[in-house]
Amino acid sequence: MTQPPALPASAGHPRYMALAQHLMDEIAAGAYPVGGLLPTEFDLCARFGVSRHTVREAIRRLADLGMVSRQAGVGTRVQAPKAASRYVHASEGIGDLFQYVREVNLVIRDAREVIADEALADLLGCRPGQAWLRVQGERHVAGEDRPIALAEVYIAWPYRKVVEGVTEPTTPIYAMIEEAHGIVASEVHQQVSAVLLDARAAEAFGADPGAAGLRVERRYLTAAGELFELAVNLHPGDRFSHSMVLHRETQGPPSLTPKP
Repeated sequence: MTQPPALPASAGHPRYMALAQHLMDEIAAGAYPVGGLLPTEFDLCARFGVSRHTVREAIRRLADLGMVSRQAGVGTRVQAPKAASRYVHASEGIGDLFQYVREVNLVIRDAREVIADEALADLLGCRPGQAWLRVQGERHVAGEDRPIALAEVYIAWPYRKVVEGVTEPTTPIYAMIEEAHGIVASEVHQQVSAVLLDARAAEAFGADPGAAGLRVERRYLTAAGELFELAVNLHPGDRFSHSMVLHRETQGPPSLTPKP
C-alpha cells in the first residue's frame, strides 16, 4: 500500500501551516490553475495522511491570503497564483509583554496534565500522545471584577513546575520558564483572530452569546525552534483592542513557514 507523502517538518509550528505552504507552492507552479478547484478535503486528507481539521485550517490560511475562495456545495476555487500583497506585523519587542502583565493580572483557576489528541497536536505542532501542562484562568484589569480575558496556557512538560503552587503570577509565565531553566524566548509568534463568544465566555464577560471577541495566540520559541509555551487569550471585542507596528513587506515571496 502506498504511503501518503510526509509534510516537511517545521519545529514549533502546526501541520496545517506546512500543508498550506505545500499547496501554495503547487498553486504557484501551476498544478491548480486559476479558476480551477482544489482537491476535496477527503482527497487532501488521504493524500497527505492528515485530519480534516488540518486540511480546513490550511485552506483557511490560503483564503486569508486571497489565493482561494470557498463555496458550500462547490468546493475551493483558486483565485490567484500567489498571495496578495500583505503586511507583516511586529511588536516593539518581546519585553513589551511585561507591561501587559503589569496592567492585566492573571489568576490561575486550574493547572493539569493533558495528553495531546490529534486536534491539540495540530495546535501545538507536536506528536499526538505528548504530555503538556494546561493552565486555565482569567486576566483582570486592576479594580475590575469582570475578566478582560479568559486565558489558556500550554507549557511544555519539562518546564511544568514553574507554576507549581502559583495562583497569581506577577511575571509572565514565559519569563518564569526562562529564569528557572536558563532558556530564552528568541521569537514570539502572535496571531489575532476575530471570533464569536460561546455561552461560557459570554457569561464570564457579561456579554451576549455570539458577541464579537478577539482570540490572541502567542507561541514562545527558543533559538532552536522549540515551542515551550503556547498562550491563548480570549477577549471581549468591545473591551479590548490590540495595537501594533506595521511594516510593509516589499521583497521576497510570501511564506507561511520559517526559513532554515
